[in-house]
Amino acid sequence: MTVNRRPRPTSDDRELRLWKVGRALSVTFAAAVLVAGGVFYGLVYLLDFQEIDTAKKLDAKTLFDLVKLSFGVVAGAGALVALVVAYRRQRVDEAGAHREATRLHTERFSQAVDKLGSDSPAVRLGGVHALAVLTRSIVDAADGRVSAECGVAAVVVVGVQEVCQGCGALGP
Repeated sequence: MTVNRRPRPTSDDRELRLWKVGRALSVTFAAAVLVAGGVFYGLVYLLDFQEIDTAKKLDAKTLFDLVKLSFGVVAGAGALVALVVAYRRQRVDEAGAHREATRLHTERFSQAVDKLGSDSPAVRLGGVHALAVLTRSIVDAADGRVSAECGVAAVVVVGVQEVCQGCGALGP
């Protein structure tokens, strides 16, 4: 029996891949505890502590220091949760913006291609112009690296030739 798996997404895919909140927070808290422990033991080693004084009773100053420390830990945990949530929100917003930009580009392309099928030469010329503008925006956005959108440029060239021949601009 084989397990059906989705193909691994490539680096070009803009699919939003986020861990579940519980897992992200658990990993983040574990990393924070490890870093805090490493810093503590590093300081103990650098300051060359030989031993820690053990006392059976807690005086008021030590108790107050423990209360301050526990409030600091809770505040740090809250800040960590806020950072994880803000990071996730930013990723979701960026993915939404990319989807919206892709949708708008697709709509503009569809409308321009629809104009190429018109009976009126002026409307077809408008479709050619719209495709030329789309092609220019693709080239600008990709910094000159155009892959699958090269077909748009070919459609524009063929469309210009057809419209110009239809208008008689290129001659018979």
